[in-house]
Amino acid sequence: MSADVPPGLFEIRDKDLSGRIGRLHTPHGKLETPALLPVIDVVRQEVPIDIIRELGFQAVITNAYLLWRRMRDVALEKGVHGILGFDGIVMTDSGAYQILQYGGIDADQETIIDFEKKIGSDIAVILDVPTGNARDRAQAEYSVKETLRRAEEAINLIDPEKRIWTLPVQGGQFLDLLELSARESKKLLGPYRLVALGSPTVLLERYDYATLIEMIAMVRRILPRTVPLHLFGAGHPMIIPYAVALGVDMFDSASYILYARDNRIMTATRTYKLEELEYMPCESPICVKYTPQELLEMPKEERVRLIATHNLYVLASTLNQVKQAIREGRLWELLEERSKAHPSLYRAFHKIVRHSDYMVAYTPRVKGGKAKGIFIYGVESLYHPRVLQHIRMLRERYRRPKGKQKIALIPVLEEYKPFTRSPLYLALRNKLHEEVHIVGYITSIAVIPEELAETYPLSQFETSSIDYKEVIGETASRILKYILDGGYKEVHIYACMELSWSTRLAETLYRALSAGGDVAVTLELLDTCKGLQATRKRRKTLTR
Repeated sequence: MSADVPPGLFEIRDKDLSGRIGRLHTPHGKLETPALLPVIDVVRQEVPIDIIRELGFQAVITNAYLLWRRMRDVALEKGVHGILGFDGIVMTDSGAYQILQYGGIDADQETIIDFEKKIGSDIAVILDVPTGNARDRAQAEYSVKETLRRAEEAINLIDPEKRIWTLPVQGGQFLDLLELSARESKKLLGPYRLVALGSPTVLLERYDYATLIEMIAMVRRILPRTVPLHLFGAGHPMIIPYAVALGVDMFDSASYILYARDNRIMTATRTYKLEELEYMPCESPICVKYTPQELLEMPKEERVRLIATHNLYVLASTLNQVKQAIREGRLWELLEERSKAHPSLYRAFHKIVRHSDYMVAYTPRVKGGKAKGIFIYGVESLYHPRVLQHIRMLRERYRRPKGKQKIALIPVLEEYKPFTRSPLYLALRNKLHEEVHIVGYITSIAVIPEELAETYPLSQFETSSIDYKEVIGETASRILKYILDGGYKEVHIYACMELSWSTRLAETLYRALSAGGDVAVTLELLDTCKGLQATRKRRKTLTR
């Protein structure tokens, strides 16, 4: 780290939804986020740290309290990097997990903090009191208040000019306590340059991703965006994309090795028991090289090492997929894709939808050279942040061109983008007076005014155009609001009978406008959208 760059400086390099690719400066170099830190057990580490490094992990985490108890003198002599044999970034936890597991430890906060400083941790954690799976509100409240008390006390003990100090946020499933913890923690920021959300492990074990989504959203809404957020103990690829989308920057977990000891194999969307497999489930180097039977016949130590290596490979691959999705502006589509892989992920996705307003606020309107067109599938795509951005922009910043009080609505066809290149548009533009405003319509996106047709992503999208009832209804509502807000006096709707979504949407909109009675409306059903002359004999017009 450069001498003039303080530890904890966090640079945001790219973003999509509330997720971002960042760069966290530490005493041992820059950590690219989102990042996962594999847990290293200095006494029983089955996967050599060289393999972990080769798989692309820039940072690891180990337990300062266990080092203090088991090999204090060696750790003080060699430092944490020396004892691990790792020249990358090392984070140390304080022993809070042992408090959760055993009810307490035989070291106080001052001792642990002093030890973390002396062994040269790059990222260190104060001695908090985790909420864990506390169902007793009084116990959860104690964990919040005591952690905050210790955080304030530790300000006089830590050395933020030399390393990154982590402030844990507690409260668990008690969202009001979690909110209190986050708000009070926010007041202590400055010496603390990393915040960590604690106590997700039990939720992850029972696939309760929906509750975890609510916890992350609560904390991330309160904390400044300039402060990175770490999620303790979350190391399954299933939840990583969702957590990143809400603003989590760092993870740590021992899941890769704990699962391996139990013959459990991770994939991006589920976990398999080795004994239940006839074929390996993915294309990792381990899955390609070995069959389930070959792994089962190995000595346990070798099998555990190979499965753990596979699990790390899948975690690294998931992080890369998430980063690429951020670069391309397709993180929402990755969430949609993953949501169908497991019912727990589908529930989590629908929790995410409830926070779409928050994600829209941080989604860039325009991406750079890596941006790709957006994909629109079905009902979930109604809440695609870039679709919602477009709807919001029309409502808050757009005004119809002066003098154009009449509107012609025409369907947007997949083969013509921007839609102003379509035969129907060109025919109408030549036929209609200039005061008629031609606006394209398409499922989910709703309306595309002709003068915006070439702006991103209004000509950079792919859609299934399947006439799902909910999509038709919501799209019609969005179009209706646009018409009424725009003050149009006459509406002429064109639909193509060869496209079921077009006719259903047009007829739904026609009925809604006719019922209102304030706007003159005409619906013209065309046999094809290739132009006007080709369908003149089969056109059907409804006028109110």
